[in-house]
Amino acid sequence: MPTHNNENDRLFADFEKYFSSYLNQLPAIIWRINIVENEISFLNSYIIPTENQKVRSVLQNPQLARDMILSEDWEKFRNSLQQVRNRIPTSCVFRMRLNKNSTRWFRLGAIPDPLHQTCSIGMLTDISGQVDEILTTEGRPNLATKIDLIDDPVLFVRFSDRSVCAANNAAGELLKYDRQELLLMNFQDIFRHNSETDLHKLYEGLIFSDRWNGKLSVTDSMGKSHECSTSIQSISRNGENLLWITLDHRNDCQACKGIPVRGNETVCSGTAAKTLSKCKSIECLLETTLQTLPSGSPTDAIMLSRIFIDENKVEVTAIGGPFSGLDENRTHPYEGSIAENIVRFNLQNHVVMETSKSIKPIDWALFIPHGIRSYYAQPFYENGVLTNVLIFCSTKTHSYDPDAAPPLHELHDQFIAALGHCSGK
Repeated sequence: MPTHNNENDRLFADFEKYFSSYLNQLPAIIWRINIVENEISFLNSYIIPTENQKVRSVLQNPQLARDMILSEDWEKFRNSLQQVRNRIPTSCVFRMRLNKNSTRWFRLGAIPDPLHQTCSIGMLTDISGQVDEILTTEGRPNLATKIDLIDDPVLFVRFSDRSVCAANNAAGELLKYDRQELLLMNFQDIFRHNSETDLHKLYEGLIFSDRWNGKLSVTDSMGKSHECSTSIQSISRNGENLLWITLDHRNDCQACKGIPVRGNETVCSGTAAKTLSKCKSIECLLETTLQTLPSGSPTDAIMLSRIFIDENKVEVTAIGGPFSGLDENRTHPYEGSIAENIVRFNLQNHVVMETSKSIKPIDWALFIPHGIRSYYAQPFYENGVLTNVLIFCSTKTHSYDPDAAPPLHELHDQFIAALGHCSGK
């Protein structure tokens, strides 16, 4: 007989499942911002139905938001985002310029997350349709516009020649075609990597019940197959017989990545420490540290951030391919830096698993433009004051384990001693 706790666990798991399904039905981007970790998470897969995929990033990248949001609406958007960071309920309506000829209306709404005391939760909604309906009396949106409200990939295929007559943005993302390219496709192109037996069962289901549900492989523009739970229904629209095809992609991101590589390596410290002590410059010290990492390490670059809190600045020097050409001692504001986050929340280290989810200005100014997808930042103090942050950088996501010891931790004392000689201390 199941215990009371087991029953509660099952009910909670069912609730999480249904709640997740509910969020994925909402025609809005649902997000959660962790104000301590400075990280945003998107809680559903909805994509604003526009050709511009930068819409989500206005919640992360301040410069992009400043460029896209109309100047008349910028101040109320900025104030609303500040209230999000202070866990104050907020709501605002603003316009964004998506390209030279397209401006759309959006609504941002947020409340403190009742289940996570360091978070705010909210939604970003495209309300252009409602605004247009108020401002104009023009006709109904066409089929292609309507199906963009659906999160899952959707295709409409003609019975007559099996050609695609409509597809939503989600289908284009999955199959890696733009909308016009999809309209040149047909049923056989998309489902060509399925056996004749599977397709025969599909046709049989459509003949006898006008619908079919099951697993099929769809083939994208690169020839890669994606397993999908597929729902197909026969419908009639405007006198034309169509197949309404909905796809639920089964190869989620975690499955595609497999087990992540963790970059918290250790090494034999004897020889490496002697090599570090011979360095005469910060660049040499970082280059030696990078070379000390074992073969197969996911670390592609190493950065040193020297911290000057009283002067509101940090000076960064980086070594490694991604930072090729970056000036030594490049200066950035302390405000919005990794160091500020470490000091503010008294962090033992700061690990970013995926920079694309970051809302820190320094990530968008320094790491993301150079292709850095994850990093491990280790702070160092003098007399209780943060003076240096050593940052191991990877061009792959999820490269470091935040619960493990820092990379090369056995060399940190020697590194700081050598840094003192390089800096003239």
